Formats: sequence, C-alpha cells, structure tokens
Amino acid sequence: MTDIYGHWRAAQNGGSGPYLPTYHAIENHHENPQPGLYKLRPAKGADHVLAQIWLTDANGAVVHTWGDSLKLAGSINGQPATAEQIVDRWMWMKAVSKADAAHYKATGNWPGDVPEAAPSIGHNVKELSLAEQISEYAHMALGWLTTTGIKDKTSADMAGNYRAKLLDFKKQADSAREDQVRPHLDAQREINAEFKPLIAEAEAAANQIRDALTVWMRAEQARLEAEQRAKYEAERKAAEAERARLAAEQAQLMADDPIAALTDPEPEVEVVLPAPPAPVKVNVGGQRGRAAGLRTVTRCVVTDHAAALAYFADHEEVHALVAKLAERAIKAGAKVPGAEMVKEQVAA
Repeated sequence: MTDIYGHWRAAQNGGSGPYLPTYHAIENHHENPQPGLYKLRPAKGADHVLAQIWLTDANGAVVHTWGDSLKLAGSINGQPATAEQIVDRWMWMKAVSKADAAHYKATGNWPGDVPEAAPSIGHNVKELSLAEQISEYAHMALGWLTTTGIKDKTSADMAGNYRAKLLDFKKQADSAREDQVRPHLDAQREINAEFKPLIAEAEAAANQIRDALTVWMRAEQARLEAEQRAKYEAERKAAEAERARLAAEQAQLMADDPIAALTDPEPEVEVVLPAPPAPVKVNVGGQRGRAAGLRTVTRCVVTDHAAALAYFADHEEVHALVAKLAERAIKAGAKVPGAEMVKEQVAA
C-alpha cells in the first residue's frame, strides 16, 4: 500500500520520500505538493503559519490511501486553499511534526520561536534606542545559551532564531550607520565609531551561538546518519537472509525430490534489497530569516610550519613579508640575522 504521507514523514528529518503525482499527472504541472503538515511564510518578512495539505475523492471526502482521480486540497493559516494556491506556495513549505503543528494551533507560536525584543522593565520596547535593544537582546540571548544551552531540536531552533534576530539587529545597526554616513561623509569616522561596537556585539553573540550550534548539529547529523545506516543494514541483512532461505529451500527440495524441484514452478517471491539511505540534512531556526544548516568549508591547516616555510622560501610574497618584518624589527632596535638597514639616494 502506498503511504501518501511518506514524503512528509521523511522531510521532517531532512530526507525526501517518494513524490506522488498529486497535481502533475492531472494538470500537467511541474509541482506535486505532498499531503502533510507544513509551515509557510505567507509573505516576505511575515511570521510562519500552518499549512495543511490533504487529498479528496470525487465526493470531496478526505482520503488517506492513494488512488485514481484524487484531488489536491488543504488550508493555509486556517483558511481553505485551492489546489492552485497550494501549488504556488509548495516550494516554500517546510514539513513539521504533528506536535509542532498542535503547539502552533494552541499558542500561535512555533516551538523554538524566540521573542522579537527583550523585555524591558519600566519601558516600552519601542521607546528603547537601537543600542539599548541590541544590548538587552544580546544579554538575554547569551543568558539563555548559558543557562539552557542546546540540548535538542527545539533548543537548537531557538538558538538559530536568537542568532538570526541578533544578525537582524546587526543589519539594522549597519543600515542606520550607512543612512547617517551617506549625507555626512566628513563625519563618517565618528559615526562608524558609534555603531561599530553595536555591530560587533550583535555579531559576537551570534557567532558564539553559531559555534555552539555547530557542535550540536554535527552530533545530531552523526546520530541521524547512524540511525539511517543501522536501519539500512538491518533491512539489507533481512533481505539477504530471505534470499538465502529461499535458495536453501530450493536446494533442499532438489536433494529430496529433484523431479518435483525441476518440474514444479518456482515460487513467485521477489526479495528486493533496500535503497541506500539519502544524505541527512540538519536545519535549525527559520523563524526570522532563512534556517541555518551545516555547510562544508575547505581550509588549509599547516601541520609542519618549517616544511611549509621551506617550500615557499623563494616565493616573492614571502620575500616581501620577511623584508617588512625585518625592517619593523630593526627600527624597533632588534638585530635580525641576515638583514640590515641600508641608505641610498633617490630622486626627490
């Protein structure tokens, strides 16, 4: 039996299940929204809302098994949505669990969402300056990281959302700086001096959360990959064991009654080996801005400094750097082996 919710189940853990032709085969369209629960940002900068997708039969009744002539239906933020509206927004939908959807219906917030601004005793948040908002929010975010930490997917989402908000504050501070600098180029240095600490504070806090997120996301990805590998190996071994059992039965029949073995039709049993598991993707955050995921970076690590230096010893950039360092050291009063200061006359 075809599991019409297979793609949605897999997508919750960053995977991708089979795509059913929910729209493409019927309407000759390239998108095929899959039944399930999703969160969707209805407009740029808006908060995520709940989107639900299901299939109906010719009478409009919701069905949970795959069949012919099914129609795409659903709702967005509690309002009925046509198949065309679902298709148009499908590429921006992110699968969520039943528990997350229930949490959203009950509270209006998604698990892992964080406050848009830090609470300020005795003050309206709108009355606070940008500097005060950044300082309070960074203090709140890092306080949360210190006391709660990143322990599971929900807290990892919170960390990602805290970081996104801090980076949004950084962007606001940087934008405010540019707005003030543009008409006052003569005062650019003073304005930069005012906003640079704000940008640095927001970025430093966001980077501190990023480092903690990296540790958790690497461990989470390794855990999910181990689960997938274990499931795949178990299914593969079971399939191979079934093949071996059928072969043994046939061999035993050949030994006990070769005439029956050669004249009776072979049993119609097909044993299919499972497909290798798909790569695991771990994403966090997404309340404000894009969700954060792991990305591969390539960098060079020098494991033998002396050997690497010897390899580049005659490179012109190394010559220039050594000359610059030697000049700086000699001017400071040091004696550098193999280097000396010389005087020469040049055209004035």
